[in-house]
Amino acid sequence: MPQQQGFSLATVVLSYFLVGGGMFTAMLIAGFAKVTSDVIVYVMMAAGAFLGGFVAGRASRGATILEPAIGGIAVIGTIVGLAAGTEVGKFLWNVDSGGTMKFVGLVGGLAAGGALAGAWISEKALGESTQSSGPWVIYSMLATFGACVLATVIATFIVVGSASPETNADSVATGLIIGLASGCIIAGISIGVSARTRPLLSSFLGGVLGTGGFALLVTRAGGERGGSQDEMAILGVFALGGGIATLIGCAIGWAAIGKKRQG
Repeated sequence: MPQQQGFSLATVVLSYFLVGGGMFTAMLIAGFAKVTSDVIVYVMMAAGAFLGGFVAGRASRGATILEPAIGGIAVIGTIVGLAAGTEVGKFLWNVDSGGTMKFVGLVGGLAAGGALAGAWISEKALGESTQSSGPWVIYSMLATFGACVLATVIATFIVVGSASPETNADSVATGLIIGLASGCIIAGISIGVSARTRPLLSSFLGGVLGTGGFALLVTRAGGERGGSQDEMAILGVFALGGGIATLIGCAIGWAAIGKKRQG
């Protein structure tokens, strides 16, 4: 069956998670590696956006490359929103408005340009998206990983800006978990709508790998190199929860829209 054409909001959401997750992950890696060159950091962020756009191009039902570009622009919107609507963003603006504008402009260009280039090359080089559910393990892993990264970035800006003496660790953790679960569910819905064949098992496995990888990244960022059995068990529960949340979202998206457009 010929591949369906047309605009897909679900692919925009997937692209948002993939592009944003790729870019912010590149920033994290640059921080862990103690990269001091701004040029190298921006190149790494462009590579992250390119990878996100490339994968989004493979996941898209249609032949359009518009969705990844819009997903990249949505990342810009998130950055601008954080800068304008949170106390942390306002503080950074007051300290260095010129530097903040430069950062937002550069990141915006990298997000849209990298995503567009990645999607274009993906479709030109590899053609239409697969009708197999196997690749959706990778797509789901990257999408849920990106959802976790973006949810954490957004929650951090909001929580730090609204922190008060009454704020405790439990309330912060609860808010973060809700954000992560919501991100996985939304990613799952987008997966269910976008896939050309039923991706339920693939979304679950990808969700486990994506959230588990994110948790492992955060743990290693804290300087931990080992990990007790209890810590590994917590990571396992976290990953399983992410997989279940992604599966729930995928089942909703597939039943509501994806199944009707199968093939």
